Amino acid sequence: MWNIKYIWGTAALGWCLIIAAATRMTFFTGSSTERMFTNPFLDAAVVNFFLRKSVHLAAFGLLAVLCWLALQGASLRFIKAWALAAGYGLIDEWHQSFMPERTALFTDVLINAAGAAAALLAVGLVLFIRRRQNKKRLFT
Repeated sequence: MWNIKYIWGTAALGWCLIIAAATRMTFFTGSSTERMFTNPFLDAAVVNFFLRKSVHLAAFGLLAVLCWLALQGASLRFIKAWALAAGYGLIDEWHQSFMPERTALFTDVLINAAGAAAALLAVGLVLFIRRRQNKKRLFT
């Protein structure tokens, strides 16, 4: 039987492969996605910008949570999970620098790292709230 850490580690690795595959698809370039939002009511460039940056936040936030789950029992678990997700965000942008239809941006590296941090902060907050609720139940 597989240890649960290996399952989460495999999921994190799989998510990295999905991110890498999406990076290679020309469908996901900025100019391609902007065409989807062309309409008379909204500025397509603005909608596209915020949607694309939200995808960075979510993708690397999910990666950070998967890494955190894979690191069960590790010391400095939150920091290691953030470093793995942010590091992969850096590698992903570096990878894009070799692709002619893509642009590698340092701001995207920062957004990837921020998404990882935000997701891990949310996990930490949920754990904190659960612990407080469990302590209250013990004393009531």
